[in-house]
Amino acid sequence: ASGKEYAEELNVSPNYLNEIIKASVHVSAKQYIQHRLMLEAKRMIVFTDKSSKEIGFDLGFDDPSHFSKFVKSNLGQSLLEFRNSYSK
Repeated sequence: ASGKEYAEELNVSPNYLNEIIKASVHVSAKQYIQHRLMLEAKRMIVFTDKSSKEIGFDLGFDDPSHFSKFVKSNLGQSLLEFRNSYSK
């Protein structure tokens, strides 16, 4: 979900959501949302046997390749590489 979608769910404007998050945690709404998504993705990678595609869909990614790119850009490695680093 995008910041706009979260703002709509909270019945506030995207700009207001961004202002509130910046005032509270000193990062943009986009950065905060991405950080929270990555934390949940890591938890699911380590503690479930779900595939990358399943985890991506659970986290609201419609395109598995977009989720794979998101993971790689945030972790510097693929989901499988990250999972394997915890199973040793």
